[in-house]
Amino acid sequence: MTGVVESITPIQERGNFTWRNLMLKTAKEVKGETYYDYYEFQVSGKNLDTLSESSVGCNAEIFFNIRSREYNGKYYTNLAMWKMTYEPSATVEKKSNNQMVSQATAPVAADDDLPF
Repeated sequence: MTGVVESITPIQERGNFTWRNLMLKTAKEVKGETYYDYYEFQVSGKNLDTLSESSVGCNAEIFFNIRSREYNGKYYTNLAMWKMTYEPSATVEKKSNNQMVSQATAPVAADDDLPF
């Protein structure tokens, strides 16, 4: 998934589990209107070292797994990032209403068999 890194939280700890959250903003054009979606990724383990506050505002490509767990009859789902690449000098266009739009586009793989 590609988009603009909106924010990265400080390191959080619970017991011996340490993580950070990364918020990614994606944009899509529909009939001349721009719509934004936000995705929050959980980053833990050795991947904590890959995050830098300097990547906020940059175009990034996030690789992740979807994880879901049941606890006391409720289900919890998160997006677990396992790799990120970003362009430190990426061009990000400022719109008149101060919203950021990524200039990056997601590559389309020829062997992609996903229905969406």
